[in-house]
Amino acid sequence: MNSLDALRRMVASYPGGRTALAARMGKSDEVLRKELSGASAHHKMGLADAEEIAAMCHEVGSPEAHALGTVFSFKAGMLTLPVIDMAKGRLCLSTTTADAVREAADVLLAVTRSKADGNVSDNDKRDVLREIGEAVVALQAVAVALVAEHAKDNKGRQEQA
Repeated sequence: MNSLDALRRMVASYPGGRTALAARMGKSDEVLRKELSGASAHHKMGLADAEEIAAMCHEVGSPEAHALGTVFSFKAGMLTLPVIDMAKGRLCLSTTTADAVREAADVLLAVTRSKADGNVSDNDKRDVLREIGEAVVALQAVAVALVAEHAKDNKGRQEQA
């Protein structure tokens, strides 16, 4: 799941849905629909709008806004990455590797989309950087899973020494 997917889920769970959020943002429902689709070359979700939507969903206690809190925020050139919490469950090396490959593919797709019209806009740059951030998080999860699996597999060897 990328951050646009997470945003769509938050919007769907918001009381009144996309129509209510569009009204609060001063946009038409159709414009917000196109921005959230990610398919329109002329309607792209900007970072400020995404953060505003996430804040409004969090404000009303949307469970998705809490559960999907890994939507990244770019502020002053800094990328805030979530901390991988091993206490929530053991990470599977195969699953995390597959997720990392999917995230890397998302980077390629974002770059391709950004260059489709021959012009890399501010929103295109933000989208590509966001996808890179998600790929970095996925690779961090692979590293954590690798270390955990290595420790588990070599536990007996260390006890014998």
